[in-house]
Amino acid sequence: MRTTFIKFLKYLPLAAAAHAPVGMAITNDVGGTWSSLTLSGNLHEASPVLKNFHWQIMNQARTRDDNPGGNRFSENLLFAQLGYDVTKNTGVWIGYVHDWIHPLDKPAYQESRPYQDFLWHSKFADLQFTARTRLEQRIRLDSGDVGVRLRQLFQASYPLLFIDGDLRVYAGEEMLGYLNSNSFGRGGFSENRALGGFSYQITPQLSADLGYMGQYVYNKTGNNLFTHNVQFNLGYKF
Repeated sequence: MRTTFIKFLKYLPLAAAAHAPVGMAITNDVGGTWSSLTLSGNLHEASPVLKNFHWQIMNQARTRDDNPGGNRFSENLLFAQLGYDVTKNTGVWIGYVHDWIHPLDKPAYQESRPYQDFLWHSKFADLQFTARTRLEQRIRLDSGDVGVRLRQLFQASYPLLFIDGDLRVYAGEEMLGYLNSNSFGRGGFSENRALGGFSYQITPQLSADLGYMGQYVYNKTGNNLFTHNVQFNLGYKF
């Protein structure tokens, strides 16, 4: 099983390209980075009756290599969310993102993004599965335009016990689509993200993730976009 899973991870980034239309649009390929710091915890210390409630705060900075000068700062997202365990395998979350966006050769703008999540996770032997369904509302603050987007994420991870019991390899895919007409993207399926990498539990509280994120975006006008991102996250659990 271990060999099969590692081979799957090796070829996963190609999945993002599988959704690209053949002969219909030119695709621009660019590189980038997504770097984040995540803080999380449980509310049981405030009160025993809150033991099923969780919180999480994350800041993510993104860069993009889409100009002759090299990598540039393109986006910063600040997340805050609160979750509740419905069962040992399922949970519901509500959250908010404030997004500062810096397009190339265009004025910067900001977005508000409230969202609602349904989370499912399970374990089969050493293999862990996670599925997340998210409904988010992208609100552009300078125009008031609203894009309602549905996102579906599937992810699996497996421990590399032959190296270190705290090291895991992960792979996943997320599909995104708009439910309404808006200025952000085309209606229906509009984006695919394929990811893979490694996560390491440094201490019981501190963890780190390093991997790849292939992001294919169908643009409403102009060329489609395929970004190849190095993804890094440092997490601390209180």
